Amino acid sequence: MSAELILKLVIGALVAVLLAVGAWWARKHPNRSKEYPEQVRLPKVVPFIGWLFFVFGLLMSLVSFAYAPSPLGARITAVAILLGGLAFVLMYRNWYVAPRAHEVAFRTVLGKEHVVPYSDIAHYRVQVMKGQPILTVKSVNGAKLSLNIRTFDVTPLMTAIDFHKVTGRWPARTDVVGGSPGAEKYPSGN
Repeated sequence: MSAELILKLVIGALVAVLLAVGAWWARKHPNRSKEYPEQVRLPKVVPFIGWLFFVFGLLMSLVSFAYAPSPLGARITAVAILLGGLAFVLMYRNWYVAPRAHEVAFRTVLGKEHVVPYSDIAHYRVQVMKGQPILTVKSVNGAKLSLNIRTFDVTPLMTAIDFHKVTGRWPARTDVVGGSPGAEKYPSGN
C-alpha cells in the first residue's frame, strides 16, 4: 500500500466517524427554540450549510459577473448556488414542530403555520424510507406534516396515535394520555 492510499483511507474513515458522531449528537440534543422551548427546529447544520453556500455563491457571482469573458453557465451556476444557500437559511428560519398534549403545532418551510388538534387527524402513516421511520399526518382541513420520528421527538403525538389504535378514537382534552400524572390510575380521564 502506498502512503497516498493510506492517507485517503484515514481521511475517509475520519470524515465518516465525524459525520456519525455529529448525527448522534444532533439526535441526543434536539435544536430547541430559545424563545419557545417546546418548538423543535431543524438541526443547526442546515443554516451552516446555507450560509456556506450563500457566501460561496456570492463570491462566485462577483467573479463571474465582473469578469467579462466568463461563460453564461458560470453565471447561472453562481446564482443557483447563492439562491440554494438562501433557501437553506430560510428553511431553517421558518420550519419547526411543537407536539403538545392534545395538538401538534408546526410551521412549513414556506412559513405557513398550522395547529392540528389530534381529534382533527384524518390520516396518519409511519413508513420506512431509506431505513428511517417517517411519520406523515394529514388533518381534515388539508394540513400535512411529514417528519423523521427518530430525529424529532414527537412523543405526545405518537402517544395519541397509540391511544387511537387502542380505543378507536382520538384523545379528548379530558383524557389523560401517556406519562401524565394519573395515567395508569385513570386511563380514560374519569
